[in-house]
Amino acid sequence: MMILKDDGTRIASNTECVRSAIYMMRGLMFRRSIPDDYAMVFVFPKPKRVSVHTLFMRFPIDVIFLNGDKRIIDITRLDPWIGYRCVKDVSYMLEANSGTAYRHGLVKGMKLVFDAVATSISDHA
Repeated sequence: MMILKDDGTRIASNTECVRSAIYMMRGLMFRRSIPDDYAMVFVFPKPKRVSVHTLFMRFPIDVIFLNGDKRIIDITRLDPWIGYRCVKDVSYMLEANSGTAYRHGLVKGMKLVFDAVATSISDHA
């Protein structure tokens, strides 16, 4: 899966899609780093309040919260060990390297596209 802006600009081509509670709780914990073109995509079965923490993280991340239409409802940068954010009505959440949102000009209200044509996906159901 690739994550694109609605104008076709690629944000991430190296993705992991997580749907199970265990993989969601683990997220990016314990990893030393992630590639620049990487995003972990959390898919929730219905919109919900989502809390994110960075315990056991070794690097800062950008967290991008999306509604059911894949529109950005919040963006935050979280530092390792001390970061925390809670957002309601989230259908999808992306975790990527810190600076990803700024580099790609992502802002609240912008629509993202998930393109399933790419082959680099690990789907943890």
